[in-house]
Order: sequence, then C-alpha cells, then structure tokens
Amino acid sequence: MNQPVNSNGWWQLGPDDPPEDLTREEAAYQRQREQLVREHLGQFALIHADDVVGVFPTVDEAMLEGYRRFGLVKMVCRPIRASEEPDFISLVDTTHPSFKRTDEK
Repeated sequence: MNQPVNSNGWWQLGPDDPPEDLTREEAAYQRQREQLVREHLGQFALIHADDVVGVFPTVDEAMLEGYRRFGLVKMVCRPIRASEEPDFISLVDTTHPSFKRTDEK
C-alpha cells in the first residue's frame, strides 16, 4: 500500500481511504482480555503486532515504553475495561462520502 506521507513522516489517510487495519492488535488483546481485566482493570495495555507487550498505569508511560522499545511503528495503547462499550465520538462529518442519512430515500 502506497500511502502519502506528511511533513512529519507519518502516513496520511485521505478522505476516502479505509481506516488502518488493527485486526492483529485487536486479536492479541482479546486473547488476553480475561486476564487483563482480572489483574489490571483501569490500566492501559500496550499492543504491538500480535503481542500485548506490557501494562501501564497511564497512556503516556505505555507510549513512551513503546517508542523506546520499537521506535515509531504502529502500536496500540488500549484501556483495560470490564465492559466492551464503544468510545463516544462527538464529531461526525456528515458530508463525508461514506455517510448516509437514514431518513433519506
């Protein structure tokens, strides 16, 4: 996949690009979810590729350790919660081509 890179060296998704594929990281978290909830509820799991590489009290500590160990690569820092409720997203771009109103015919 040949994505454009912005001036900071990070991939830049266009308005019609699909979101980043995080299925490997999600599967790694789900494999250990029960133990993480039981032992580390309220903390943050650092996930890189197929591994939960650590648990940290804050997002900052998790990300700093991830940068120290792996450099600037794709990794996920996920809160460890008892329920799997989705995060609240307050801003929705209703002009985006993928958005379809349900009241339209």
